Amino acid sequence: MDYDLNFLNLSVETRQKGKRKSLQRIYKEPLYKHRLPSKVKEGTTERLIYVMPKFSISDGRRVVLELNEKNGERDIKLKIPHRMINNPN
Repeated sequence: MDYDLNFLNLSVETRQKGKRKSLQRIYKEPLYKHRLPSKVKEGTTERLIYVMPKFSISDGRRVVLELNEKNGERDIKLKIPHRMINNPN
């Protein structure tokens, strides 16, 4: 089945551990979007570029990349730990 793209969001998630657990998401706006597809056909791969402002995150945070389908139930969440953002090599 084809995937009709509704939105692609990038957010920084704050997690507190312990007795009082909480979760907060702060959405980041991209500076530039290049070749953002509206539909991904079945069996194909799409490439796109999202340019974000420079940022680093602490140990208790992670980046969440959320892909949402229009008029559907297939959602994808990619959780990226702080080690991948601060030390990409």
